[in-house]
Amino acid sequence: MINFDGLSPEVMEAMCTPMHLILPPASLPASPTSHTGALYLGSLAASIDKELLRTHRISYLVQVLDAPWLPSPFDGIRCHRIDILDLPGADLKSHLAEACDVIDGAIARGENVLVHCQQGVSRSAAIVIAYLISRHNMSFDAAHELVRKKRPCIKPNAGFVSCLREWEGMWRRRGAVQSSGAHGSGYAQPSSYGSGDAPQRQPMRRTMSSR
Repeated sequence: MINFDGLSPEVMEAMCTPMHLILPPASLPASPTSHTGALYLGSLAASIDKELLRTHRISYLVQVLDAPWLPSPFDGIRCHRIDILDLPGADLKSHLAEACDVIDGAIARGENVLVHCQQGVSRSAAIVIAYLISRHNMSFDAAHELVRKKRPCIKPNAGFVSCLREWEGMWRRRGAVQSSGAHGSGYAQPSSYGSGDAPQRQPMRRTMSSR
């Protein structure tokens, strides 16, 4: 049960809203008539609302929660699961590279993606912020502010915030190396994700498709 004590009306309304649009579709430079997919952030309630998913043409779910009892996705919906508890000590770091790759791939194919956890407040918000940092060259503060404006109830736990700031630092260091040797802007695609390094693109795992 959600505790609304001390929450502003704006935050309460957001928590009662199943999902919010974070990034709308964008035209592809090489083909103006083609578009990328959209990115949504929301709660478990959104993921099991068949009509809501159909209305917004969502075909890919990124589920960020430890819930083995979740029902199978609806027909036509693919799903990537990240089993993690909403605890400051939870290992978010090991999931970030793959999650960002999954989201990036689906959006590039023109699929609309919903990233959700139980309430759409901490775990799923952390994944969306990580995606904005790595794929849209945003700082943690800028990404957090963008997502908070779209869904005012977000509040990644302290451990996730610390992890995301480290994630930002990794991409910034890679970007500095790229900028010193090339005339590009933005962060370089990292080559590894070890101690002090940024994450490498990994093969997709734990992806399910309903039959």
